[in-house]
Amino acid sequence: MRYSKRMKRMVSAGILAAFVMTGAGTADAWTDQTHMAIERAAGLRSYHNASAPDVSKTVSAINRLKRNDGQAHFFDAAKPPTREDVDAQLEMIGMSRDDCPDGYILGAILNAVRKSKEWTEMGRFDDYNYAILGHYCGDLSMPLHMSVYDDFNRKHHLNVDQTLNRSDVAWDVDAVPRIAEGIVVDDSVRFQSEEEIIDYMLEIARESYELANTMRKEDREITKEEALARCGRSATFFRALMRYCGKDVVTDDAVRYVTQ
Repeated sequence: MRYSKRMKRMVSAGILAAFVMTGAGTADAWTDQTHMAIERAAGLRSYHNASAPDVSKTVSAINRLKRNDGQAHFFDAAKPPTREDVDAQLEMIGMSRDDCPDGYILGAILNAVRKSKEWTEMGRFDDYNYAILGHYCGDLSMPLHMSVYDDFNRKHHLNVDQTLNRSDVAWDVDAVPRIAEGIVVDDSVRFQSEEEIIDYMLEIARESYELANTMRKEDREITKEEALARCGRSATFFRALMRYCGKDVVTDDAVRYVTQ
């Protein structure tokens, strides 16, 4: 059978789309709009880079690269996450899906903190480091990224990602301040050590795990109010991490900052 040029393009596009959907390996967490809103609420000046880690996964997929950072975006937790999980996941950095099917977001966050702090203290260009760190912090608050990837997760994942999306804007970046204004950040949080960082990270991880189980038990998706609260936890965490690393933090007039 002979194909026209147009048909060949359509077949190629279909194959590529299927490859990207299946070859990328993991589901995304939150949308670009939401990730940017989290990083803006936290005070990262270059928040527009927030979706870069997801872009990098697509780069790997379309170029058929064997590895990407997909496993750093989630943890298929079958029980509440623990400090032992953090230690184990630090040893998994860089592993592929075959070697680490359950993901290693907890280890990835701590590793990114160390690298970001090191680059900032050396005076190197560090904006991309914080785009990555902030993205992982955002993924941490998404309940279905801290839960087993079962039929419920697969069915509802995309809808949960899009919970805060704004369709009434011409550009995704235009939605960012509108989403960010619903995010509340606790500006009083400070970290003096990695031990404190791990404790706070596990607190957020366990909240995500419990909310995922509640959603599964009640057979429902996340509410807008719950999503904003989760994003607030990520933004608070990321803001405190930037301060710990010595990164300049910007205050956004669209965001409500509280101290406790």
